[in-house]
Amino acid sequence: MDKEVPLKIELFSNAENDNYRLTSAREIEFVLHHIAEKGARVALYYGTVNEFILTTVLEVDERGLWLEQSRNSTENRRIVESNRLVLVSSHLQVKVQFTAHQISEVLYQNFPAFYLPLPESIYRLQRREYYRLITSVVNPLRCVITAEDQPEEQPSEFTIMDISGGGVALTCAETDADLVLGQKYPNCRIELPELGEISGTIEVKTLVLLTSATGQIRKRAGCQFSDLDSQSIMLLQRYVTNMQREKSKL
Repeated sequence: MDKEVPLKIELFSNAENDNYRLTSAREIEFVLHHIAEKGARVALYYGTVNEFILTTVLEVDERGLWLEQSRNSTENRRIVESNRLVLVSSHLQVKVQFTAHQISEVLYQNFPAFYLPLPESIYRLQRREYYRLITSVVNPLRCVITAEDQPEEQPSEFTIMDISGGGVALTCAETDADLVLGQKYPNCRIELPELGEISGTIEVKTLVLLTSATGQIRKRAGCQFSDLDSQSIMLLQRYVTNMQREKSKL
């Protein structure tokens, strides 16, 4: 069972803004669509940190989104009158947060609803736990690393055991190219079937030796992504979401 993400407003420094902020309208629409699809809860803050309602996203398009209203007419009136709203939800076990300054009361399928213009940016606060996707044993993903100081050398290739928005677990034979605990590898590429290639830096956070039933020793490295660009983040989100859907059909 997935761990529930607390829907409290997150405070972070200005230095963290770019690390967590998505500004592409297409990416924002994709994330909000997934929240609507999953029926994920949304906390809509309209006053102090203690003044909020729990709602759901009813629909999203390229212009905006519709939200379920509260049954309390006083709360609805205060929400419409507020000049600063903060919405908090979750996407793939990662907190999503954005602010809004315009909201209106409309009808959605003949029921009262709120309407918001599509936000110009949203924050995916990736300091929380991630859904880790176990990759296929038959057709595993590969992580290709090119040595920064020796680009002419043959790239090293590692099998990916699992992947998430936060990182990957890599495995290779004990005698294969070395992975150093604490080392950062900036030239990493992962081909996501039917979606494209993502690239960025990984940092080795854990490194262990595993012995199989046949006595073969392999390395397992737990690695963290440190600078995926927005396009790579988007492709990775889509891949994990698509694979989750496929597994749920089995």
